Amino acid sequence: MAKLCIYNEIVDEETKVMYQDWCGTDGVCYKDIHSFLEAMKDDDDVIDIRLHCPGGDCIEGWAIYDALRNSGKTISATIEGECSSMATIVLLAAPKERRFGFANSRLCIHNPAVAWLDICTMERLTADELDNLKGKLDVQKQALIEEQTKILNLYVERTGADRGDLQALMNEDKYVDMDKAIELGFISSTVAPNTASKKTHHKTSSKMKETKVKDNVLKKLLALAGFGKIEDAEAAILCQKITAADGSEFTVEREDGDPQVGDKAYPNGTYTLDDGTVIVVTDEVIESITPAGGGEDDDDEDLKALQEQVNTLTTQVETLTSEKQALADEKATLESEKATLEQQVTDLTNEKTTLEAEKQTLTEAQKTEEETAILDIVAKAGGKNWLENVCKMQSTFHPGNRSFVEKQGGGHEGETKTQKMLREQREAQEAKRKARK
Repeated sequence: MAKLCIYNEIVDEETKVMYQDWCGTDGVCYKDIHSFLEAMKDDDDVIDIRLHCPGGDCIEGWAIYDALRNSGKTISATIEGECSSMATIVLLAAPKERRFGFANSRLCIHNPAVAWLDICTMERLTADELDNLKGKLDVQKQALIEEQTKILNLYVERTGADRGDLQALMNEDKYVDMDKAIELGFISSTVAPNTASKKTHHKTSSKMKETKVKDNVLKKLLALAGFGKIEDAEAAILCQKITAADGSEFTVEREDGDPQVGDKAYPNGTYTLDDGTVIVVTDEVIESITPAGGGEDDDDEDLKALQEQVNTLTTQVETLTSEKQALADEKATLESEKATLEQQVTDLTNEKTTLEAEKQTLTEAQKTEEETAILDIVAKAGGKNWLENVCKMQSTFHPGNRSFVEKQGGGHEGETKTQKMLREQREAQEAKRKARK
């Protein structure tokens, strides 16, 4: 088991060097964790993380989290004092059942923030410069929102707590105790003290010597077996290391018996044993076990079910294809009918235009009733010749004499030309009647 102690602020490598040179303090960067993992022995599959850290740089924190999660090691983590900000992300690299905290420790989650604004400082700021600064601030704001969402997503995934509760706690930016950390799912339990009380020490002082001797013997036995402490031996007893057909190894936490679905196992992967059994490990838990040659009947049933689904889908496709063709034919028919109707509309429009033109012509040629009556009178009076004679006549009317006088000779006294003409026509018609008798 390798112990990884993170007791300083999480910083980038450049800041760490600056801390060491200027402040005499130290920090933890991704490069430190990478070196730690590289230095681990190949047969050492367990990492015990100890945290007393205020957090720090988001980029470095995520890099450390990813390195631990992808190490293939069994990871446990314990809060020994403070676990804040990005340190909580490192804490979540361990599975929930292997996350612990000392009873008096504290935890803090909050929204990400910047230490200072990335803007230029000038004595005078013009309107254009203020617009540029606003643009820079908008970019930084959006980056913080994305980082906040990313952190919150991981909290929900690795703790199982309600998203709204977690966001509310992040907004408050305050420390919580280990009971609250357990409630939220950041740790599974607190570490109980393992020292005896003073009263017990006095009462059992004689027995402690015996215990000490036994402990010394036990340590020698553990050393001969290759274990540093009893916990390592217990872990080894409770674990089975299984070698797959391709030589890869994985560990199952089971004291005896064959591995079962739900057993804790690591690292993640798919392993095929010598007898053909396939074991799938996901999220450090055995997800499925497929026996060699097993599941053939199920496979046949699944194949039949799939074939039936294929047949059903094929029938549906054929039906839909037929319906599609029928709809296409109907569409073509409707388009043809549409074209015919459009031509009929065009013909009727042209015919309407022609009729309207004829109507206009007839309207213009049509005579009024008054005109027709006048023409009838003219026709009865003698027609065109009579009308021409009338037009040649001149009036002798003057205010002093209301009767017409004939300027030229002929006719009765006081008779006008019109009266004379009418009289002559009556006389001619009368003569014709007498002649017919």
